[in-house]
Amino acid sequence: MKQRVLASLLMLLSVGASAAQGGFEAGESAPPQSKQDAGYKGSEDTGQTPISRIRDFRQGGYVTLEGYIVKKLKDESYEFRDNTGTITLDAKADAFKGKTYKADDKIRVSGKVYGRGDNTHLNVTRIDEP
Repeated sequence: MKQRVLASLLMLLSVGASAAQGGFEAGESAPPQSKQDAGYKGSEDTGQTPISRIRDFRQGGYVTLEGYIVKKLKDESYEFRDNTGTITLDAKADAFKGKTYKADDKIRVSGKVYGRGDNTHLNVTRIDEP
């Protein structure tokens, strides 16, 4: 009787262990690189946006821009330019992460859009090199 109980317990444990297998199994070959666009979906959705497209963005929408800081306007305000136009950046010192950029240094800024039309500005949360 004890052997039957022990055997049935072992069977239950082995079924659970076989269902928990995972990892990599060699089989079919991977698709060619030209067809591997699904892996880049996130970067397409969150990639660079041109300034010309954010003039009518929803308030508080998060965007990423690549371009150049042209000049400092006020204490924490800067004029930013890409190949489609200019926009005002509101960037606190901690967004720069201790780095100093020149006007000819291409940078990537991310932040939230506020304002409409010519009054559009970007509250920057992150500044990096592209």
